[in-house]
Amino acid sequence: MIFAHRPAGSSGRSRSPLGGRLRRLRRDTSGATAVEFGLLVLPFMLTLLGVFELGYTFFMMSALDSAARTSARAVMTGAVSTAGMNAAGFRSGVVCPKLPANFDCASVFINVTVVPPGTSPTGYYSYINGARSALLVPALDASANSFCPGSGGQYVVVQLLYPANAFTQLFASRATATYQGKKVNVLMSTATFKAEPYSGAAAYEGC
Repeated sequence: MIFAHRPAGSSGRSRSPLGGRLRRLRRDTSGATAVEFGLLVLPFMLTLLGVFELGYTFFMMSALDSAARTSARAVMTGAVSTAGMNAAGFRSGVVCPKLPANFDCASVFINVTVVPPGTSPTGYYSYINGARSALLVPALDASANSFCPGSGGQYVVVQLLYPANAFTQLFASRATATYQGKKVNVLMSTATFKAEPYSGAAAYEGC
């Protein structure tokens, strides 16, 4: 009896070298991670930058709100008008010290006015647009805005504006205004109150 010797692992069928390579290529997933990363990295980075942009804007707005509240307190108690403080002094001596270091004090704009008497039904209507859908935004120009802290017992509105640059230039095209040749988001914080019944207020032009 004659026995034929068959090598271990052989099935008796010949395998072509090309077929083996194709099977190995089909099972090879070493490049799949790189392809998936390439497809996902752009939307992931855009989402991440969008989160940073939104968080930065909320931080700036919160800081401006806090400065408006504390600065309004100085007007309400008469510390501003009894000292005869002007707009520049109010900005540099009262408002800017209450803002974080990433704010440029020279780019903080102030509009302080006494609420005018009105019949429709109140003087606060002079601060909103004709459609009554939003507040009027003062100009990013110190010479175009008012500084009238009023006197004791009057109703006063303090408005702080800041042209905030985008955290990343990817979103700068969505900005709402232009300041010094750059697209910016104009942040505005408003505080309105009735001043305490103090006396000795200085006379301000235009009040």
